[in-house]
Amino acid sequence: MNYDWSFARLAPYWKAFAAGTMVTLELTAIVILVGTLLGVSLGFIATRRVGKVVSYPIIDILRALPPLVLILFMYYLLTRQVIGVTVPAFWVAAAAMSLNLAAFTADLVRSAIENVPHGVVEAGRALGMSGRQLTIHIVMPHIARELMPAMTALYIGMLKVSSLASVINVREVVYTAQTVIADISRSLEAWIVVGLIYVVLVVPSTYALRKLERWNNQTRPGQEHA
Repeated sequence: MNYDWSFARLAPYWKAFAAGTMVTLELTAIVILVGTLLGVSLGFIATRRVGKVVSYPIIDILRALPPLVLILFMYYLLTRQVIGVTVPAFWVAAAAMSLNLAAFTADLVRSAIENVPHGVVEAGRALGMSGRQLTIHIVMPHIARELMPAMTALYIGMLKVSSLASVINVREVVYTAQTVIADISRSLEAWIVVGLIYVVLVVPSTYALRKLERWNNQTRPGQEHA
């Protein structure tokens, strides 16, 4: 019990931690945007008879690979020696994490589409809706309601998984802590700061998404508004 706590020694590095936090947020935002768009597209393809042949193996392989393995594989793949140009580490991490998110999103989208009530679709057709109108007014709202709980969990998970980008020297908050520790050898204090940063980022997001989920449940068809 003789550890000499000294958070004051971390004070000169607050700008570095702030910059690392911004990189974490930027990386997460890009992954959520790209991964969601790619996953939704892949999910729609997976509902087609021909698309299943191609999409299912891709989804299954990407879901099976741990994010760290995928990041490291792409880090060594996207280099001058292999493809003729070296991709910056930040974009390597963004691509790998986006593929990981896309795989899980695609499977959720496929399941949501297959669970669209057949009677509702038939009612829409009886009203003279075109295929596009059915997709916009019936299928997409159903998918959005079904996906919200799972996707909120995936998005928060991506924020935490972004810490793995530190292994390829992306200057996010974990990498920042490692460089600070190398400078001043205050491991416990640095990791406590990192932990607090993630708590500040994740907890409010979790509460906000829970509130959005409750609103979504209250506005489902057949349920009364609160």
